[in-house]
Amino acid sequence: MADKMTSLHEIESVCTSCAEGCGFYTQVEQGKVTNLDYMKEHPVNKGGLCLKGNRALDTIYHPNRIYSPLERKEDGTFEAVSWDQAITTIASHVKRIAKKHGPDALAFLTAAHCTNEEYYVFQKCARLLGTNNIDCSSFHEGNGTGRALAYSLGNAAITNPFSDLANAQCIFITGSNFLDNHPVVSHWIFEAKAKGATVICADHRRPSSLVFCDRFLQIQPGTQAPLIDGMMMHIIEKKLHNEHFIGERTSGFEAFQKELGKQSLKVSEKLTGIPVAQIKEVAELYATAPAAALIQAVDFSPLYGNHTATALNCANLALLCGHLGRPGTGVFPLAQSSNSQGSYDMGISPQTLPGNVPLKDQAQHTGIAKLWKTRDLPKKEGLSLPAMTRATKNRRIKALYLMESNPLEHWMHADHVKKLLKGTEFVVVQDCFLTETAKHADIILPALSWAEKTGTYTSGERRVQWQSRIVSPQEHTIPGWQVICSIAQKLGFKNQFSFSSPEAILKEISRLIPDYAGLSPARVKKIGGITYPCPTPKHPGTPILYAEQFTTPDGRGKFIPAVYEKKGENPTKKYPFRLTFGKSVTSPGTSAGEETSILVEMNAKDAKTIPVQHGGEVKIDTKRGSVKATVSITENVLPEVVFIPYLATRDLASPRNTVDPRAIMPELNTAVCQIKKSGGK
Repeated sequence: MADKMTSLHEIESVCTSCAEGCGFYTQVEQGKVTNLDYMKEHPVNKGGLCLKGNRALDTIYHPNRIYSPLERKEDGTFEAVSWDQAITTIASHVKRIAKKHGPDALAFLTAAHCTNEEYYVFQKCARLLGTNNIDCSSFHEGNGTGRALAYSLGNAAITNPFSDLANAQCIFITGSNFLDNHPVVSHWIFEAKAKGATVICADHRRPSSLVFCDRFLQIQPGTQAPLIDGMMMHIIEKKLHNEHFIGERTSGFEAFQKELGKQSLKVSEKLTGIPVAQIKEVAELYATAPAAALIQAVDFSPLYGNHTATALNCANLALLCGHLGRPGTGVFPLAQSSNSQGSYDMGISPQTLPGNVPLKDQAQHTGIAKLWKTRDLPKKEGLSLPAMTRATKNRRIKALYLMESNPLEHWMHADHVKKLLKGTEFVVVQDCFLTETAKHADIILPALSWAEKTGTYTSGERRVQWQSRIVSPQEHTIPGWQVICSIAQKLGFKNQFSFSSPEAILKEISRLIPDYAGLSPARVKKIGGITYPCPTPKHPGTPILYAEQFTTPDGRGKFIPAVYEKKGENPTKKYPFRLTFGKSVTSPGTSAGEETSILVEMNAKDAKTIPVQHGGEVKIDTKRGSVKATVSITENVLPEVVFIPYLATRDLASPRNTVDPRAIMPELNTAVCQIKKSGGK
């Protein structure tokens, strides 16, 4: 066997750029990453990689990385300290604060790109300390819409594998610039098109996906929910709904139908801007297709109006027509981050325990406590990120631990986060870089890059895959799971955190979460991993959910009326434009200190009123702040609507305290703005 430290060799890798779970090979020579190669045998991407995937190696040796624990000095600067000192200091402050103020004075925050094993020990530590104040900041950056499916169908997850899109005869896409932001998975739609499938796109911004769209509905921003209301009204009126499926496998239809009957197609037309005739046409195309799939994402817009309403209506539409549980059907809520699904499965939530167990489920609550060798676990619902920021008014949060979460740069309400960080007595940040969030920490712990980590990731289609260590961690850095276990042991939980490896953590996860019960390290290390639910060691996995029953308490899919509420600000003479935003093709982050120019898309009609030419510089003002941008004149956006990439407008695009109560996500794209030539008055 060749010496892997000196010879050129390839290691199977999982792309962590988004939630699709693509695979590739990382080439290593002399212990250093040199290149990547395409994995043609991977079931998701078949050798393809998008622009972000091809840049996967960029962060491994980035010059701005942190390689040693840092502690804030009295003058505000940081100095390097030993791991032992950093861990001892953290444990000491956590103990002191919990004893003086109670465990709910502690809060834990992470983001959706860590491994399942890191998530598991992170939330386990929080709950053994006695608090459910644990959340994933990515859920509040547009990754949480799929969670609404749990209310209707039972699982907060995609119902079918991405490859199954090739079997659909009708594909309805909303909220997603699929071709730009999901180019690898798009090839399954092209395959469906080649077989004769009809593709419908509905969004407020004209997508590049028009190359495979047969129908495009350019709706008013955030009106996906009333559009689907109109479709369902017509389907029921024309008796195109699947009465057998509804009778045998669903509940709540009569009440749902009664609520829907209070509305009209004319109202849907008024809200969406789409003529009734077109709403009827796409409704019939979806309802009459032998197999139809529904894709819902937030690539263009974390939804204006109501996150949950759109997600619920996607489930309602699929239930109405019986397009679930079969090849070519299903609902695909696309997340943006690499392990959104895994973070939710592992219990990174103030409302649920690992395995999506409600805090009030006493039987499972007791079982988890027994496995964790503790008498009881906290039952009180914890604080979400928005609730944590609101808690600054009475200083309820005294200590905050952020694991690879950078909300100050990535979350919409940066001003709220800044108040939280400044008002918290003790802050720990674990990250690869000295982010804006990390600059507010008392202790900074260096994190590993994806290539130095070992563990599992759960992709958007519920595919659990193993990421092997590609290169050894940089000097003075320690795996994240090991850091958390060391802190937990210092806090007195030696027996509960005696894990020797990520494999050992996965074994405990498999004992705790029924859907992961059949997932052994050996099985998930195979290319493509295993798609859960996988209840036994020999179970092949479950690519398609709900073939026989739903995972709701009564085994039936539940119709839930989706109440659309038009929230936010209305255009005025002073602020005549509706400000919208979403992902750009590359969507670079700011963790590595990257900066990009801001481009604002504007309709030609609006450009004339300012006036400004293509490439001209403008200033965008909202009631919360301003930003300078370069104009791109395009017919992609409607008149009186402008579009900017996501991170550029995080302080501009959402009125304060406007939060979807179920999804617990900010209502975005709800702001209005004025635009003037740069320097204009």
